[in-house]
Amino acid sequence: MQLNIGLTVNADDTVDGQLLLTAQKSVLSARNKNISAAFAELRQNIPALPPGEETGYEDAKLFGSQINYRKAPLAGFDSESVKLVRDGDFYRFTLPLDPKKYGGKVAQQNPQQQQAFLTLMSFEISVTFPGRVVDTNGTVNGRSVTWKVDSNQPKPTELRAVAEAPPRPSASPAAADSDSGGFPWLLVGGGVLLLLVLAVVGVLLVRRRRPTAPAAPTTAASGPTTPGPTSPGPPAGTPGPG
Repeated sequence: MQLNIGLTVNADDTVDGQLLLTAQKSVLSARNKNISAAFAELRQNIPALPPGEETGYEDAKLFGSQINYRKAPLAGFDSESVKLVRDGDFYRFTLPLDPKKYGGKVAQQNPQQQQAFLTLMSFEISVTFPGRVVDTNGTVNGRSVTWKVDSNQPKPTELRAVAEAPPRPSASPAAADSDSGGFPWLLVGGGVLLLLVLAVVGVLLVRRRRPTAPAAPTTAASGPTTPGPTSPGPPAGTPGPG
């Protein structure tokens, strides 16, 4: 069987990429004329793979399954086969190559056949990190690490890589209080302060707009004034109209 993996780790702890598990059609047909059934039987010897959107794959020589990942949570990659986890400020990738995991159901009582199953497998793996690679037993190219392990070749005990992870975004104090279930004192205090400022501004505006009282009339200092002529009223005894 062949295991091909290409993954990209995003800074938000999600993963994009693809996984392809296949076998030679000639090998499958020798086990079972129904190639699909033969592949399903052979796949039982592969440890659990990270879950994702899975579809069938087939070309002229190979038959298998393809799993696609789009913004997949990093937590789903802590599987028996692929382990890709965040450990504080680092991402750690490991892919154990243990014969007991990869050939356990072919011949559980025969370690030699378990080893032969793993020896016949081939691996082509690529992982790209958002940060600098600090340790690996693969080939580094920038922020990517690749491994190519051919069939019928000795296998390392594991494929591994460690890369720097970007800092997680820090939450605001108000968000931290909200998340922890505490009372949002910061928001309340800010609201009270805003109300006080608005009240002071309102008082100042009212004082500026209040009209001033008219000045009282002044009296002449030369003495009493002489009343002016008044209009005469109607003569006494004059009959009214009608």
